Amino acid sequence: MRKFFKLLILMTLVALAAWLWVSHVPAREPLSGTVEVDEVHVGPRFGGRIEKLPHQEGDELQAGDAIAELDAQELTARRALAAAQLEEMEHGPRPSEIEAARQDWESLKAQLVFAQADAKRATGLLASRVLSSSEAEKTISTADALVKSAEAARNRYELLREGTRPERIAQARAQLADIDAQLKEMRIVAPGHSILEVLSVKVGDVLAANREVATLILPDHLWIRVYVPATWLGDLRLGQKAELRVDGIKDKVFYGTVEQINREAEYTPRNVQTVEDRVRQVFGVKVRLENSDGALRAGMSGEVTFPGLSMPVPNERLIPWPIR
Repeated sequence: MRKFFKLLILMTLVALAAWLWVSHVPAREPLSGTVEVDEVHVGPRFGGRIEKLPHQEGDELQAGDAIAELDAQELTARRALAAAQLEEMEHGPRPSEIEAARQDWESLKAQLVFAQADAKRATGLLASRVLSSSEAEKTISTADALVKSAEAARNRYELLREGTRPERIAQARAQLADIDAQLKEMRIVAPGHSILEVLSVKVGDVLAANREVATLILPDHLWIRVYVPATWLGDLRLGQKAELRVDGIKDKVFYGTVEQINREAEYTPRNVQTVEDRVRQVFGVKVRLENSDGALRAGMSGEVTFPGLSMPVPNERLIPWPIR
């Protein structure tokens, strides 16, 4: 019995020691990385000559601020022509044009009545052998031609009364919208809050379509990429919270969210230093950072921790990773 109690006490002490050891195992080590920023490369979709450059490199821009303006005199002239044609189609024929078409139709109808009467009389005279067949055929042919002319005049009159076809008006509007889109591309603007980092052109430069004019950085879109061992992947999730501490700003924690976890492993990430680390299999993790106070800057170095991964784990430095 005493042996049993001794064994029970020993097992209890072992379990207590194990619990104490587990509860004091440090969190997973922080991961180093460099703060980076999203970039935007802007340029016109159509070619032109640079006319104005309102801003210089380093200027802070807001949404809609002009970065470059291109000369578009020929487009302005084309737009004026297209707008005038569209206005003419929308107004339709003038009343005087419609009235002239009606009078032409009425005139041909009157001529047709006399021609048909002459053709009928010529047919009777031909039957009586008073009129030659050639003259009778000429009279009948004149009446038939007037029938077609009168019908064509009536159709013209009806078309003028109905006005311009809706399809033609739609085509004219589409053409005008296309020119407006090209004119809009002649003014290159900032898509949002940004900083003009690189201006690649000068006033007077002639640009081809889709050529880059400037590079903008978005200070509100900062992120950092760190590389985690494969053993961490089972605990990492998209949307998981992360904390960042940067060099030069002590006692301040920045927060972020896991935005991307690479599916393919890497063996030599750029921010590792030792041979032991380079032979590890690691996965890139992109963390989107919050920067409401503007304290973070691209290029800052720091360390990232994941509060949700603070459970005890084996020390990854002791795991022998295969060299490939």
